[in-house]
Parts: sequence; structure tokens; C-alpha cells
Amino acid sequence: MKITEVSIKRPYAVSMVFLGLIVFGIISITKLPVDLFPNITLPTMVVMTNYPGAGPQEIETQITQPFEKILGTLNNLDKITSTSSENNSMIMLNFAWGTDLDAAANDVRDRLGLILPFLPDDAEQPLIFKFDVSQQPVVMYTIKGSIDPLEMDRLGDDIADRLQRVGGVAASFVESGVLNEVQILFDYEKLTGLGIGTEQILNILRAQNVNYPLGSVESGIKVYTLRVLGEYKDLNEIRKTVIGNKNGVPILLEQVADVRRASSEPTSLTRSNGKPSIYGYVQKRTNANTISVCNNVIKEIEKIKRELPPGVSIDIFFNQADFINRSINSTTNTLIVGAILAIVILFLFLGNLRAAIFVGVAIPIATFFTLFMMFIFNMTLNMISLGGLTIAIGMVVDCAIVVFEAIYRYRKEKGENPDLASILGTKEVGMAITASTLTTIAVFLPLLLVRGFASIFFSQLALTVTFALISSLVVALTIVPMLMAKFLKIKPELTGTELVIQRIYKKIEEIYLRIVRWALNHRLATILGTAFLFIVSMVLLLFIGAELTPATDRGQIQIQAEMPVGTKLATTDSAIIKLEKILMEEVPEIDNTFISAGAGTGFAALFGSGTGSHTATIILKLVDREKRTRSVARIQQDIRPKLNNIPGLTVRFTSEQSIMFGTGKPIEIKIIGYDLDRAKSISDELMTKLKSVKGLVDLESDISQGKPEIQFIVDRQKASQFGLTPYQIGLSLRSQIEGIVATQYRIQGKEYDIRIMLDKEYKDTPQKIRAMTIATPVGNVPLRNFLIDTVAVGPAKIEHENTFRVVKISGNVEGRDQNSVAQDIKKVLKEIAVPPGFNIELGGGFKEMQTTFRDIGLVILIAIFLVYIIMVGQFESLKEPFIIMFSIPLALIGVLWILFFTNTTINMQSLLGVLLLAGVVVNNAIVYVDYTNQLRRNQKMPLYDALIEAGRVRLRPILMTALTTTFGLIPMALGIGSGSELRAPMARSVIGGLTFSTFLTLVFIPTLYLVIERRTKNKD
Repeated sequence: MKITEVSIKRPYAVSMVFLGLIVFGIISITKLPVDLFPNITLPTMVVMTNYPGAGPQEIETQITQPFEKILGTLNNLDKITSTSSENNSMIMLNFAWGTDLDAAANDVRDRLGLILPFLPDDAEQPLIFKFDVSQQPVVMYTIKGSIDPLEMDRLGDDIADRLQRVGGVAASFVESGVLNEVQILFDYEKLTGLGIGTEQILNILRAQNVNYPLGSVESGIKVYTLRVLGEYKDLNEIRKTVIGNKNGVPILLEQVADVRRASSEPTSLTRSNGKPSIYGYVQKRTNANTISVCNNVIKEIEKIKRELPPGVSIDIFFNQADFINRSINSTTNTLIVGAILAIVILFLFLGNLRAAIFVGVAIPIATFFTLFMMFIFNMTLNMISLGGLTIAIGMVVDCAIVVFEAIYRYRKEKGENPDLASILGTKEVGMAITASTLTTIAVFLPLLLVRGFASIFFSQLALTVTFALISSLVVALTIVPMLMAKFLKIKPELTGTELVIQRIYKKIEEIYLRIVRWALNHRLATILGTAFLFIVSMVLLLFIGAELTPATDRGQIQIQAEMPVGTKLATTDSAIIKLEKILMEEVPEIDNTFISAGAGTGFAALFGSGTGSHTATIILKLVDREKRTRSVARIQQDIRPKLNNIPGLTVRFTSEQSIMFGTGKPIEIKIIGYDLDRAKSISDELMTKLKSVKGLVDLESDISQGKPEIQFIVDRQKASQFGLTPYQIGLSLRSQIEGIVATQYRIQGKEYDIRIMLDKEYKDTPQKIRAMTIATPVGNVPLRNFLIDTVAVGPAKIEHENTFRVVKISGNVEGRDQNSVAQDIKKVLKEIAVPPGFNIELGGGFKEMQTTFRDIGLVILIAIFLVYIIMVGQFESLKEPFIIMFSIPLALIGVLWILFFTNTTINMQSLLGVLLLAGVVVNNAIVYVDYTNQLRRNQKMPLYDALIEAGRVRLRPILMTALTTTFGLIPMALGIGSGSELRAPMARSVIGGLTFSTFLTLVFIPTLYLVIERRTKNKD
């Protein structure tokens, strides 16, 4: 081959080219961003709208439904789901994969702008943001101290502002559970005595607190801007606001109300390691280096610590960089150990250290070239890309091994001079190794044809393997022949280690030749035996579980705890304190604890915090995996029975899968229908039956508990006699009970709400509320004249899917695989009588698993087709590629057996291993069949003899390539180290499939070749 001849003639030039690539690769290591996973932007957008004081049904009708109606016709919208809960509407928009979310966000803003004027006055502006996996907090911290809550809140805001300015930080939030605001608390008796309504004061405050631009005037040579300055400068100005007039005497606000800076009623509370605290978290920019961002944030926090008031402390609760560093270091160690094992295998087969180095030079060159290409393609160093490099480590020497064997044979057996032997040997196998490399690369091309989680997630793995294999092919065609021509000396007689290894290999060769001769002479038995083994292996599918992704041990346990809906925050906290005590006793592996009870903000709720005074989130950070004997899954299994003994408290673990990938809980059952009462009846029946499903835990129905509420019913006829409507009555009551934000008070760059409301003592019972009066054209009238109160139970939240009401039953899986549990659930669903107008579906992580498996299955089929096309081009025949393709089902035998014996599920990672195998296992058969054809064509050797001779000659390189790949993957397959759970299934699939396929290829492929060739000849 020309490229080989050039490299032999110009060794210095070729060496400098590869040295340059190595240097560029080394430089790239320092430039590549480091992250846990590739940048995965899910095609999902969230519209979050707060409406303080509103119940789920009001949120549904006044905010959620109008939004759904106008957003439901967006381009490329696949699904729209919503949750209407107390104070909050959350609408999730799922777009088709590949949608430009920036353009979609603009479209969403434009459409919402059309409807915003029709929202309730107290509804806040909707927040729109993309649901990006990378937007999960990278650093979480807690602030503790015995200072005034208002001062603590101010301090938290200042710290969050400082962290916001750190490079790479997208957002910094602090959660204190209280809002710092200006409260105007009315004395009800004084207010009604003066005949002043809260609506009147609301309008006055808004009109008084304003700066108004007037334009500009010219005077002489100057132009003056004119403004009316009316904004409040201090609390005293607010107190002195004139709100009315009595007998010519102005009535000041301070005469009827107490005006003060205060915190709102606490809606949540947090504790860190048992002590009250507030907490903050930091999100990074999408393309920022997670490690750098975390390190810079930690440095800034260290500076802040030195400036804190006495008695106040900051503790880092979560630092994503820790887990990333452990995972990347573990993956890197796996890569290095795999490379060492591959080189050891080379030495054991070659018996010559120099020869092993010549072949093994492909490993560092391929590694550094791949790193350089990752930098060029704006990739990151993450578990997936490094996992791809680890997989490729054992494969990059495959081409070099085949070339080495061919050159060695020309020099040893045919006595050619070094230069000519290198050229002829490389030429003999050049087309075969090129075809085998292309088949391996080709299996990843179909990932570009499908849209979905698997395609996005594994594209970086595909690229790293592709870069490594391309560089290894070039190394095999250039560097290896050049090194062998210039530096490898062939001894006439073998001595020492080489002699011992040669004798061992000869024994292996003799055993193989006996086996292959028997197979060729007993063709029917060989083919039927292999077919029987394949069928038996397929039966193993009944015993191998399936799940989307294996659970990972991130050293963290997240628990969601719930009291009955409507429980006060203080009561919830009392139960959580008892739970906290049990956890500390039962889990000695705890390093830090973090507890958040009550209602978080929109962002906090989205990332897993509580959504009501009856809920709490407990996060347990464990010591490093190396320092504990129990995994996260085992700890959860051990403590689960001991956590549900606290009266009224329900405890559930949060799925790691839903946190990391946003796929929802592993199991989710949807009851679709409008009638909530009937939906609750179906839900209750299902909840009872599902408790019998083995492995289904943490069952939860979002309609299982209603929220107690006092409903005030307006007598329209009586109210109309006073010129009142339900809207006027509701607005008046809301301003007095919940309070209404009248305007804002700005000081020192901060903005605080000015909220008007009645003092607590006037509104703590329904009787007091009905005794209130409302201003009418005929004077103040008691509300009891036309208002009736009744106690009822309303829904805690109302969910929609594609605008239809839906009730969800969700759960986690423990002790079994996801698919087995889902199949048992399907049997339960068949027993349910579904009334007209209702539909029941199985969704959540299980549905995502089905979609992903279907996509990967399609990718594998297309990959097999592409491999066949490449081989047809190589052999200029349909017959030989057809024979070689039988290597793939032979590999499936090994995959199923290794998954069965290692108790590994069929998951996204193990299926990716099958995809990789489709391109790898044919390589040995390609080399074997290609050499058989050369023997028949060039040496006119009979078919039977050619099959035997090809097996003898190609046995060593086939065994070497298989073993280097296998041993290179063993460290990954062992599943040792942080994040290894996501890498091990893929490695196990490749090891099992390659091991079985290699042995059966050396025996079954010759037999099948002989049968088909003779049948074809007989027909001719």
C-alpha cells in the first residue's frame, strides 16, 4: 500500500506527525471541560406561575387552562402536562427531539404575552425556563447562626449575589422560608369605624408610591429632564400617607395600621445536621466546566467565611465536583489498567517485549489523538466519552496485531527482507483491516438517524470510539510497518521466553486444528449443536430483567416525607425530628444531613423540595463508597421497614433515575378522566391491588389525600341588593386575609413588597371572617348577610396531560427489575373495570424504557445492514458477507449468558454493548474468510485445506485481538469505583459476546462456509 511504502521510506517525517498529534493531545487534556455526563438538554420547557393564596381549582381554571389552550398548538409540541397546586401552576412542554428550544421559548413568551392582561391581578409573572439536566445544582450550602431571621435573610441574599458573580455560574438562589417585606397590618375596628375599605387604601398606596417622567424642557443652552418623585424613601413616609379625611382632618395610615419591616409567615424551614439553617444552591451555565465552577464557588465561599458576623457559619452540603472527580478518576484508572492488561496479553503471545511495544504503540497514539479530536469537536471529558475510550483501548491494537502477524510471517517463514516484508504483509491484510474498522465504526452511524435519549446520551461514546479506531487503523498501516522494518530483529531460533510461549501456543493450535477438523467432518452436528445452543440461550431472556439504566451509587439518599394534607408546618416538623433520630441511629454511614420541610419556591419544588406545609425532603449525604460496606440501595432496603412507624407520616425514597435524567419515577400509572371523584375511586382500588406486586415500593397517589378547606358560598340574590358581585367580595376578603401586595419599597438597591392585610387576631376563625364588613354604596354591610361557610375537602393538586385531567399513581422498584414489576402491574390493570370516559395507561420510566429500547433496537438492525453493505463492497460478493453475518447471533449467546451469570439487567448500556458487538465480532470472520479466499485464489488450494490453513494462520491474531479487547474491558466490567454501575453492563456485554463469538467463529464459520460453498458448487 502506498501509505505504508511512504512511511517506511520517510520514518522521521511520519514519526514527527504522530509526535505532534501526541503533543496536541496532551495540551487538549488541560483544555477539555470536565463533567459527569455529556451536555444533555432535554426538549422540555417549564412555565411556572405563582398565584399566592389560590387553591388548586382556582389555579386550574384561572391560570393553567388558559395557558394550556394558547400553548397547546405550539410547533413541534409532543406533549403538554400541568400541575395545579396550592399557590402554583406548573406547565411542562415536551417538544420533539431536535427542536430549537431558544426559538420555542420565544414563541412561548409571545403567546403568553397575549393572555397575561387577563390573569388575576395577584398572579405573578410566569417564569419560563428550559429543563436542562445540567441545570441541577452543582453546589449546595447551608448558613447557620443565632441572629435575627430578617438579618439572616438579608445575609443569605448577599451571599447568593456574590456567588452569582462567580465565573460560569448561571444562577444562585437562597431559600429561607420567609420573605422580607413591609407589612401593613390593619386594626379592623378602627378601619371599619372610619368607613375606609382595604380596596381604597390599596389604590392610594399605588398612586402615592410612584416616580413619574414628565418629559424635558430647554432653558438656555441646557436641556432638563423633568420628573415627579413620589416613591417612598423610608417607612415613616409610608406611615404618614393620607388615606382619607374626616371632618376636614386628614386620616393617616399609621392611625389604622401598624407599618413595619417584617418577615412573612414562614412557609418552610430547613436544618443542616440537626441545626436550623437557610440554604442556597448554585447552577452552572450549560457549557461551563463543572469542576472549575464548583472549585471557584468553593473558593468564594471560603472568602465569605472570613467576613461573616460572629456566630454565623457556612457549610458545603453538596459539591458535584466531588462525585465527578471520583467517577472520572475511577474511569481513568480503569482505562490505564485496561491498557496495561492489553499490553501484557501482547507480550504473552509475542514473547518479545520490543514486538509488544511496537504493537502497543497504537494505544497512546490513539488515546492522545482521540483527546485532541474531542477538543476539536467541543466535547467534554465525562463518564460516557471516557467510557468510549476505555472500550476502544483493547480494540485499537487489533489492526496492529493483524499487520504484525502478517509481516512477521513474511520475514520468518518466507525470508523476505524487512522493508519488503513490511510492505507485502501490510498489503496482504490492508483491505481486510480497513473493512473490519469500517464495520465497527458503521454501527454508530444509525445513532444519527434516531432522535431520543439514547442518541443524545451516547453520541460522545460513538465519536470517541470512532476517533480511536481511525487513528489505530492509520497506525497499523504506517507506524507498525515502519517500526518492524527499521527496528525489529527476527532471531533464527527461538530462545527463552519466546520458546516457552511458542510451545504453549503450538499446543493450543493442535487442539484447535483437531476441533475444526472434527467440525468440518461433522457439519450437520456442528450446525445443529450451535443452533440448539442459540435457542437455549434465548430462553435466558425469561430470567434476565430489564430496566432503563442501572441504579448508581452517588453516596446520597433522598427521602420524601408526608403528613396528611393540611398539616401545619410545626406539626410536620415534629414528625420529621423523630424520623431524623431514627435515620441517625440506623445509618451510621451518614456524613451530613439536610432537611427542608414545607413549601419551597418554584425552582426548589421543581428540583425535588417540598410543595406544602405537610411535606419534607430529607437528603442524607453518605461517606465515600470506599469507607462503607453497604451500597445506597442496600441501606434503603434495610431502613425502609423502620421508617413508617411514626403516626401519620408516610416516607418514600426518591428515585435516582428521576433525579438524574428527568424521566419520572420508574413506575407511573395514569388514570385519565375528568371526574375527580370517580378517578379517586379507581385510584383507591388500584392502590389496594398494587400493594401485592412484589418489588413495587413507595406507592403514591396524587389524589389519595384531599386538602381540607373552608368554602364561602355567596348568596347572589342578597349580595346583588347591595350592588355586590362574588368578585368584589372575594377581592375584599383576599386583601384582608391573605393580603395583597400593593406596591414595592426600594432601598439600597433592594426591593421589598408592601403587603396590606388584617392583623391575625381578626381572621383566625370562619365566624370572625363572616363578621367582617364590606363597603357598599349604602355603607358597610356585614358579610354574614349574604355569605355562608361550609367545611369541605378539595384536591391537593390537579394534574393534566394534553389538557385532560389525569391522576397519577407512582412508585419505585426495589429488589426486582423494572420490566418484571411492570409486567405484573399490567396483570393488575386488566382486573380493573374502567368506566366510560376514563383510560388507564402505564408510563413513567417504564414507558421511557420501552421507547429507548425500541430506538436502540432499530439502531442495531440498521447497523447490521450497514455492516453487511460494507462487507459486500469488500468481498464483491453476497455469499461471504452472508456467512460472516452469522457471527452476530453467535455473539448474542455470550451476551445472554454473561448477563445471566453476573445478574446484570438488559438496559440502555448493555444494549449499547450489543450494538458495538455488531461491528466488532465480524472482524475476526472477515480476516478469516479473506485469507481463505486468498489461499484459494493465489495458491489454488482446495476449499477444505484452505479452511484448515486459514484457521491455523489466523488463529494467533484472532486470539490476540479478542483477548486484548476482553482484558482491556475487564476493569470496567468489574464495576469498581464511583459511577461504575453505568459502565459495567456495556463492558460485560462486549466481553461475553466477543468471547463466545471468537471461539464459535473459528469453528462454526468454517463449517458454514464449507456447507454453503459445496451446495452452491453442486447447484452450478
